Amino acid sequence: MAEAPKDDETTEVTRGSVLRGTAEVAAGSVSGMVMAGEAATESKPDAATSIAAAERLAANQDSYLRRKQLWMFDVLDDDGDGAVTPADTMQFAHRLARLTGHTEDSPRAQQLEATVNRIWHALVVKPAWVPDPERLDREQFVTVMANSVAETPDKTLQYIGVVTNLAFAMADEDNDGRVTRDDGLRLVTEVLRVEREHAEHAWSVMDSDENGYLGYPEILMAVTDFIISIDPQAPGNLALGRI
Repeated sequence: MAEAPKDDETTEVTRGSVLRGTAEVAAGSVSGMVMAGEAATESKPDAATSIAAAERLAANQDSYLRRKQLWMFDVLDDDGDGAVTPADTMQFAHRLARLTGHTEDSPRAQQLEATVNRIWHALVVKPAWVPDPERLDREQFVTVMANSVAETPDKTLQYIGVVTNLAFAMADEDNDGRVTRDDGLRLVTEVLRVEREHAEHAWSVMDSDENGYLGYPEILMAVTDFIISIDPQAPGNLALGRI
């Protein structure tokens, strides 16, 4: 069974690899990365061959990861019915599109929708052990996330990079390679539905030089930390870990 990183050396290697991959994502290789991830998924059998094995892996993961995964579930459960569905993930994509000034039929919004659908297929539809590929309750969502992080870390990093790249491109309306404090706080409070106090705390941690804006590498690293890191002192966890 694969285990989450347990020491600073492993964490730093992972963080470094994410930064090295930033250039590829920022260069626009979004669809290529997604399709490459799908091809890899198609060519290999599921790492967790049964629901019991998948649930054991989730139960044995670090409790810090579990807490963050439960928060992600609450963000994605758009209608509050206790389950995350493909429709919920589309509502999340639509919220982001609207708040960044993109209509749902705009090229950027369509690209984000297609990417979210592909990721759902790879993480939820394809694994034979997922009970219902159209609906995940809280524990099933945690199980899917835990297995993605532990069993397919490379693809998980790809998915993080692809979605972050698209979201950043949509938020960076003037294409200057940065997001301002006001725009960043608005997106975090309205898309992720984070309380203003927590959003301001996250910004203060991420904007360490206090220049009033964040670039793509800073945001990518923060999101990556939040998804995969068990180090409470990692920048993304310092920023978002209070949520």
